[in-house]
Amino acid sequence: MEDQRFWRRIRGGLTAGAVALAVPLPAVQAAGLSASELAGPGTGFRDLSANTGARTTATGAVGGILGSLDSAPRPPSDGGTIHLRPVPDGAARVPSGAPTGGLPATPRLDPSAPMVVPTPRLRPVAETLAPASAPSTPSPSALSSPAPVPPTRPSAAATSTTGQGPSPATPSSATPARSPTQAPASPTPVTAPDADSPAPTLIRADELRHERDLGIYSARGNVELTNGPRVVLADMVSYNERTDTLTANGNVRVVEDDGTTYFANYVELSSDFKDGFVRDMSVLLADRSRISAVYATRTAGERKDFWKGVYTACDTCSPSAGSVWPTLSGNETGTRERMPPVWQIRAAHVTHDEVARDIVYRDAVLEVFGLPVAYTPYLEQPDPTVYRRSGILSPTIGVDDQLGFWTEVPYYFVIDDHQDATLAARAMSDEGWLLRPEYRLRFAEGELSLDGSLTDDGDDGLSGHLDSRARWHINDVWRAGLDSELAAFDDYRDRYAFDDPDWLTNHAWVEAFSGRSYAAIEGFAYNDTRVGSNDERNPFVLPLMTYDYESEPIAFGGQTLLDASVQSIYREEGATSTRLSGSAGWYQPGTTGWGLAYEAEGRLNADLYTIDNANTVDGDPSTGFDGTVSRLYPSAHVALRYPMVRNGAEHQQIVEPVVSLSAAPPGLNTRHIPNEDSQVSELHQANLFPGDRTAGRDRIDDGVSVNYGMNWRYMDNDGGVINARFGQAYRIYDAETAFSGQAGYGTGLSDYVGGIDLRPNPYLDMFARVRLDRNDLNPNTALVGFRAGAPVLSISGTYVNATDLDTQEGEDLPRREEIVASVNTAFSRFWGAYAGGRYDVANARTVDIWGGLSYEDECLILAFDYTSSYNELDGEDEGESLMLRITLKTLGEISF
Repeated sequence: MEDQRFWRRIRGGLTAGAVALAVPLPAVQAAGLSASELAGPGTGFRDLSANTGARTTATGAVGGILGSLDSAPRPPSDGGTIHLRPVPDGAARVPSGAPTGGLPATPRLDPSAPMVVPTPRLRPVAETLAPASAPSTPSPSALSSPAPVPPTRPSAAATSTTGQGPSPATPSSATPARSPTQAPASPTPVTAPDADSPAPTLIRADELRHERDLGIYSARGNVELTNGPRVVLADMVSYNERTDTLTANGNVRVVEDDGTTYFANYVELSSDFKDGFVRDMSVLLADRSRISAVYATRTAGERKDFWKGVYTACDTCSPSAGSVWPTLSGNETGTRERMPPVWQIRAAHVTHDEVARDIVYRDAVLEVFGLPVAYTPYLEQPDPTVYRRSGILSPTIGVDDQLGFWTEVPYYFVIDDHQDATLAARAMSDEGWLLRPEYRLRFAEGELSLDGSLTDDGDDGLSGHLDSRARWHINDVWRAGLDSELAAFDDYRDRYAFDDPDWLTNHAWVEAFSGRSYAAIEGFAYNDTRVGSNDERNPFVLPLMTYDYESEPIAFGGQTLLDASVQSIYREEGATSTRLSGSAGWYQPGTTGWGLAYEAEGRLNADLYTIDNANTVDGDPSTGFDGTVSRLYPSAHVALRYPMVRNGAEHQQIVEPVVSLSAAPPGLNTRHIPNEDSQVSELHQANLFPGDRTAGRDRIDDGVSVNYGMNWRYMDNDGGVINARFGQAYRIYDAETAFSGQAGYGTGLSDYVGGIDLRPNPYLDMFARVRLDRNDLNPNTALVGFRAGAPVLSISGTYVNATDLDTQEGEDLPRREEIVASVNTAFSRFWGAYAGGRYDVANARTVDIWGGLSYEDECLILAFDYTSSYNELDGEDEGESLMLRITLKTLGEISF
């Protein structure tokens, strides 16, 4: 129905122009005169404009593309009058052989007609008109109302010499003359279209013509039809009233509102656009993929059939553009006459079902670089309008030293608008079968995702793994979450090529945010998957409840601080403990009038422990303890900073001396308390000035320590930045109970710690972190790294040197010294590569090597990845992997 209204609007949108061509001429002997001669010295009717002048009368119009199909007179328009004005270019000219006085030299036409298209432009009129022998009014056709009598024409430069012509009309006259037998016609207003009426159609063309005897309306030369978002361009467009068909020839282009563009040399369509035939057609879809065919048909507005069709998502390369790929033609220039796309599907018959939104290929051949590589008698894919749909996804193929040759085929399920699932079946030559289900749910208040596997392992029977993630925003205050990692046995994930962290962590929580308060209830379960670990020593933390409050600034800008926590830890073998902790304090920041910034904080802290089955504590068998331990102690911290700023013409510097003092009663740490949350405590530049080097509550940085150092920052006008920090701590009381001898922090002076970050421009970034021995300045810990280059070529590297360290559980972390380096390059618009490795300097062996090559354009992704890992104990080759990933965009991905 919409397409029928479309053509009615085309036929009704140019009534004014049709009237201009259908007006009978006065009695002149003008056989064989062209329209340009009849129009006088002007260049034709070029300007069509609407104004608010006096309304005129039109009693009939020609139908079809150039007029209206309605035979009844149209009501007068509430808008302005339509004027067709010739554009004169000199004195009046009378055609040879025509009687003088019968035709004014510069005609003027002021007919009225309904017109809803604002200010369209009409190019020259038809080149010839039929000769008029008498001023009689032609009989109305079946498609037109009685034709009007021609209006009088004003004389510009000459008058009639025979005395038989009509008297010249004044330029202000807007009412055409009537025949003596014709009754005066009343104005016929045109009602404005309502909101539900379709948009009008604008036609632009070099030539418009109506062949009444054949019932054909045609537009020639740069034809452009615009109807709302739809645009049709062609060299020629014609409409046949008798067959009710539209034909377009030459460079036909149709642009739809979704961006889809059709190209053809010849198009024949029914008036409602539901049926048609197209020759030499190609389609540019909304996602920039392409379909071309020798010819195509459209049936019932629901189906398109392309014969000898080709589909691709690739751009085609012109000879001047060349190609990034080598050609196979062997020509010297390295380019073909027309480069084929990187890949394409060529089929004998392609069907686009617009209702089911499917594209179906029959007898399809996949060609890569113009060479056939695969054949299938039937292939089906969703069209670009499909967001998601149930069906088989692209398979993955691989080889592994434990699994052998394997392939995995996933099936995608669309459950509803908020949830979907995937079930993949994997077949392995050395292990049998594996199922991998995935489930995803999103709703207004949160989300849920599950990812797992299930197999009948030859050694361990039915086994699998499950990863879960959930978020739930209960209301504006409360939210809940879950992150879970489970596996049937420790090396399950490594055996079946899933992510294999050293610790599997399960974490569930409920938390609340209200004003300046925070509260949470959490639970943790850990599983150590490292070789030789004892599962009975895995900890379970339930519950872990915390509360924190920080008041608004009150007296002198200070704030009240409150926090409390409850923690319970259970093990099947090892220490089980419950801790209740709380503190109340005051925080006071400020700045003096002479620029000294200060922070002061004081707290009163309390801890209560209940300990069971602690046969050993902190790895010392002689410290077994069961019972209750409590402590109540104050703590204080004061920090002073004096920033000094120097502004230069092209830079700014900030030098900031810092001194801090931390104090707590000594002797608060005891080995009767299991160390659960402060395993590794080491002095470094990040925890120098805060004064507390412990990560948790079980160990306390007690005693008195003075920390001092310097911060420096340099900034230039081009964006270059340098940040540096250096300092040292002095401790009065012994700290070996809380810190190991290798921590760099004990009684007296500590090691020197510092760091620097240098970024002079966007293409260079360097950093360094060091801890220097307080006696000989040898680096006890060093971390140095850099990144340099642009995307076309970038290099990065990191050097780590860490001394051995004793943990509070009695386990030694050996000395570590290694280098990690990598290089990345995007050496062309489409190509990229990367490579890297990790080398153990302390043991003089390679730990990891990786590298890859990738290509990506608008339709294809090729990625080749290589990794090699070595056993960290003996350096033996542990495993190598090669993967080739091929992605045909819009079709799918295959991995090898």
